[in-house]
Amino acid sequence: MQLQIDAHQVHLWHLYVPEQDDPADHHAVNHALMALLTPEEREKHGRFHFARDRRRYLMTRGLIRSLLSRYVPQVAPADWRFENNEYGRPRIADAPAQARHIRFNISHSASLVVTAVAAEREVGVDVEHTARNAPLEIAGHFFSPKEAQALQQLPAVQQPSRFWDLWTLKESYIKARGMGLSIPLDRFSFDLDGSGSEAIGFEHGLEGDSADRWQFWRMQPDDAHAVALCLERARDGREPRIVCLRATPLLASVEEFQGTVTRRSAGD
Repeated sequence: MQLQIDAHQVHLWHLYVPEQDDPADHHAVNHALMALLTPEEREKHGRFHFARDRRRYLMTRGLIRSLLSRYVPQVAPADWRFENNEYGRPRIADAPAQARHIRFNISHSASLVVTAVAAEREVGVDVEHTARNAPLEIAGHFFSPKEAQALQQLPAVQQPSRFWDLWTLKESYIKARGMGLSIPLDRFSFDLDGSGSEAIGFEHGLEGDSADRWQFWRMQPDDAHAVALCLERARDGREPRIVCLRATPLLASVEEFQGTVTRRSAGD
């Protein structure tokens, strides 16, 4: 089934990676996924020491290939080719005309792969496993002074949640820009205390970009993960529709679900 997407939508795909392979379909699914990979991807897959890392890599590569072919069925999943920009962000190489409007970004935690797909607008996504302890000690190194101070002023019980809010939002922004950690994380700030308890304020201190260019959402797909989405604003100012989808490997099943938005850009 072909999927349609336009500039006023974002499709947010969620693929859960099991702790262990299911013996009932492990061989067939893995064989089908491996058939989609390039020789270079198969070599990288084999270099992972732990089975869980191999499983996540295989599912991630299979997911993006299968997804892209749902939007552009003229290209078979195994035929997609990718290249990295100068900062290491992957993109479609030699994109056919039917795929030139597609933008995508991938993030994964230990057990969840999230892929954001948009049209004609840059997009970035980050997912973090929040059931683990938040590394609060690094906030002073990676957050802006304003963010670090606001974090420290919160009651101790609220600090882990605020850390993940800030971390995922920052990651989603640098990924949408396609520049990764070449953008200093302390040179821009998110204000999560003003304009309402669910608002995201964005303060920019970087040359070559504008805070007004971007919209942000913080989402909660389950009790153990935090997701942040950064999207380039539409020229006509229309609010995008975010469609959350849960998928299994090879898109054997797809289920739309109501994503829980815990914060969004101030004024949206």
